[in-house]
Amino acid sequence: MAAVLPVEVIAHVMRFLSVGDRKAAALVNRQWYEASLDPALQTNTVFHLLTPFTTGSTVQSFGLRKSPHLILNDMDGSSKSKEVVQKACQHLGQHLQSLSLKGSDITEATFMVIVPHCCNLRKLDLSSCNSLFLSGNLLRKAEDLKSAEKSLVNVRELNLASLRHLSDCVFNRLVGVMPNVEKLSLSGCTVSYEFNPYAKGSQTRASTSVLTFINIKAFLEQQGKKLASLDLSKTALPGSSLRELATVPGLAIRELNIAGNRDLTDDDILRLVKRQTSLTSLNVSMCGELTSETVLHIQTYVPQMQYLNFSKCRRMRDSAASKLYTLPGLRYINFAECPQISSKALIAGLSSKPMPYLTSVCLAHCTLVRDEFVEALGKSVPHLQELDLTSCLAITDRSVHAIAAFLPELKRLSLAWCKNVTDYGILGLEKPEEVGDEGRLCELTGGRFSRNFGTIGFFSPPSAAEVSVCKITQEEALAVLAQQDAGMPSGLQRLAGLRVLDLSTCQQLSDLGITCAIRFRELVCLRLNMCTGLTDRSLVSIATNVPSLEELSISQCHQVTDDGVTKVVKRLQRLTFLDVSCNDRLTNHTLASIGQHCRCLQKLDVSLCSQMSHDALDKLQYRLPHLVSLQSRLVL
Repeated sequence: MAAVLPVEVIAHVMRFLSVGDRKAAALVNRQWYEASLDPALQTNTVFHLLTPFTTGSTVQSFGLRKSPHLILNDMDGSSKSKEVVQKACQHLGQHLQSLSLKGSDITEATFMVIVPHCCNLRKLDLSSCNSLFLSGNLLRKAEDLKSAEKSLVNVRELNLASLRHLSDCVFNRLVGVMPNVEKLSLSGCTVSYEFNPYAKGSQTRASTSVLTFINIKAFLEQQGKKLASLDLSKTALPGSSLRELATVPGLAIRELNIAGNRDLTDDDILRLVKRQTSLTSLNVSMCGELTSETVLHIQTYVPQMQYLNFSKCRRMRDSAASKLYTLPGLRYINFAECPQISSKALIAGLSSKPMPYLTSVCLAHCTLVRDEFVEALGKSVPHLQELDLTSCLAITDRSVHAIAAFLPELKRLSLAWCKNVTDYGILGLEKPEEVGDEGRLCELTGGRFSRNFGTIGFFSPPSAAEVSVCKITQEEALAVLAQQDAGMPSGLQRLAGLRVLDLSTCQQLSDLGITCAIRFRELVCLRLNMCTGLTDRSLVSIATNVPSLEELSISQCHQVTDDGVTKVVKRLQRLTFLDVSCNDRLTNHTLASIGQHCRCLQKLDVSLCSQMSHDALDKLQYRLPHLVSLQSRLVL
C-alpha cells in the first residue's frame, strides 16, 4: 500500500511526524525519501556538519533538501574544511535562514567565503569563535565590508556570546552591516565600562582591544527602537550600568537576560521595570542579592510578564510566590534552588486563581515542596507541559498519582532524587497499608544533611524499615499489564505524549516496576541514573517499548551487563546520546556492540568502566567518526 501512495500524500502524512520519525520514514523506499525532501518539511530540520568528517559529495546531496538551518563545527584552516564550507555555501547558502559557527576555529578568510552566499540569512551564531576575532581585523577591508552589507542586511538574530577578543571596533562593524538586528546576545563577554577612564574623550572613542558598556549603550541609542531581545548574562554588569541601560531613549526591550550578574539589587530591578514597561521575559537567575521585593516590583510595573527565571536566587521567600496570580499571562516560572519557597505560598500563587497560559514550572531543589502543592497544581493547571521536581525530597507517590491523573498534556517530567517515589506511584496503584509512607521521609526526618554525607555521626543511622525498598508483586504487575492491553492505562502510562522523563536516583523503583511503567511510543529522552533496581530485563523492555528513544542515561546501574546494553543498541537505532558510566560489569563487548549498531551516536560516556580498554575505545572511534564527545575518565 505504501508503494502506491502519491508523493504528495506521503509528504502530507510526514507533516504530522517528529523529525526522528520522518528520518526513519524516509528510509522506507525511494518514493518515501523523495517525499521527505518536500521544502515544507524542512522548516525544523537542522544539518549539523562536522567538517573534518564530511565530504563535498555529502553536502551536495544535502542541497536537495533545501534546509534553512545549518551548523558547521570543528572548522580549521585545512583544505578539506575549506572545500566543505564552499560546497555548503554553494548548495545550501541561498536557502539558509540560520547559520551557526559556534566554537569553530574559523578564520576571517573562510568567513568571507561563507558570507556572500547567505543572502537570506536571518540568524547568525558566532559564539565562542575566538579565532575569528583574535586579530581585530574582521570586516576591516572595504571590499569585505561591502560584501557583508549586501548579504547580512536581513539578519534579525546575532549571537556573540563567550568571545574573549571582541572589541568595540569589531562590534561596531558587525552591527553596522546588520541594521535590522532584533535579538542580540553578548552573554559571557568581558565588558568594561570604558576602555581608558583617564584619557580625555575616551567615552566617545571606540576601543580596538576591549568591549565597553559605553559603546554598547551608544549602539542601543541607535538601534533601540528595533531591538526586542538583549542577553547580557554573565558580563559582570553592575547595577549602575543596568540603570543607565533602562533609561536609553526609545529602548523598549521585551526580553532581557541578566543572569549571573551578582551585584544587582532589588532597587536596580525597580529602576529597570519602571522604565522598560514592555518586558515580557526576564531572567535574573544566579543574582544572589535579589529578594522577594524584586517579584513585587515586577507584579506592580510589568503585569504582562510571561517568562520569569529566579533560579538560584536563594533569598527569595514565600511572598515572591504567593501573588504570582497577579501575572495572568505567565507561561514559564523557575524557582529552582530557592529553598525558602514553601508549598503554601506556591498553592496561593499558582493554584488559587486560573493561570490559563502557564505551561512550564521548575521547582528543582525546593525542599519545602509537598504533595499538596502538586495535587493543587494538577487540578488548577491541567494544560501544564513541563514540570521539574528534581530533589523535592518530600514528594511521594501521591504526587505521581496526581501528575498522572490531572496533567495529560505533560511532555517533560523530572522526578530525579525523589527517593520516596516507588513502583506503586509510577504504576498508579494504591500502596498497601503495611508499607505506607510513615517513616519513609528519611531525607527530611532521619537527620541526613545532604545526599552525599548521610548522618556523619551526629544521629543514629536509619533503621532497616526506613530504607527497605517497596516493591510490587508479580500478580500486581500482571494486572497492570492486562489493564494496559485493555486500553485502560494507569500511572505514568496515562501521559501518552511524554517526551522527556528523568527518574534518576529513585532507588525504590524495582526492575518489575520499570518494566511495566516505561512504555512510551514518543519518549525521546530517558534518565535512570543510580536506579539500583535496574537490570538487563528492564533494558530489554525499554528497547522494545520505547522505540523513539534518542537519549539514554543509566550511569551507576550496577546490575546492567553487556547483554542488556547490546540488546538496547540493537533495537534503538536512533540513539544519539548514551551514558553507561560507573559500571564495572561492562566490558569491551559493550563497545564493540555500540560501534556495530549505533550509527547515529554523537555522545558516549563510559567513564569509570574499569573492564574496558583504551584499544577498544580507539577501535570504536575509528568505526564511529561522527562521535562528537567520548568521555572515558579512568578507563585503563
